[in-house]
Amino acid sequence: MPGTVDVLGVIVLAAGSSRRFGEDDKLLADLCNEPLVTFAFQLAANVPAAARLAGVSSEAVADLARAAGLHPIRIPQGETQSFSLRAGIKALDPRCDASLILLGDMPFLLGDDLAKLLEMKAPACAALGGKPVVPALLPRAWFDEILTLSEDCGARALLERTEAYQRLSLPASRLRDIDEPSDLLGFHEQ
Repeated sequence: MPGTVDVLGVIVLAAGSSRRFGEDDKLLADLCNEPLVTFAFQLAANVPAAARLAGVSSEAVADLARAAGLHPIRIPQGETQSFSLRAGIKALDPRCDASLILLGDMPFLLGDDLAKLLEMKAPACAALGGKPVVPALLPRAWFDEILTLSEDCGARALLERTEAYQRLSLPASRLRDIDEPSDLLGFHEQ
């Protein structure tokens, strides 16, 4: 595997409450005739890793994770993103020296984006306008600190520590996440 990670774990955070999306589970919303979350799961499935996990709060999303070859970690409904991240880190294979974090509602990332990120030394993350964002490659040295996170911001504060050379600038179109039904407009025809 290229890059500096010997044993990698991948965690897809896919347990959000979808408050802004309405009553439907946005992770199951149709995008190009597939449930939205399958795009992140397929990306994760194609990354060479010792462990591929998905933090999920619904059985339907858990089934999709399993179908993609990911091990679902059950997250109670309504928990924060930091709770999901902590659960994923706790469930990682202890041999993992880094974890690649993906979001289940970011369907536009490409495998090449992740390959470039994995070539960087952890910690590393994507950047949007210079600001650090997920996907992120988190080193084992951060795992203990991640286990103490309590706000609903995931590893945002940790990613703020990364230097400019540790941030992979990606187009905004690929870093888009889906928060509202209107975010899906224009993609059903593709």
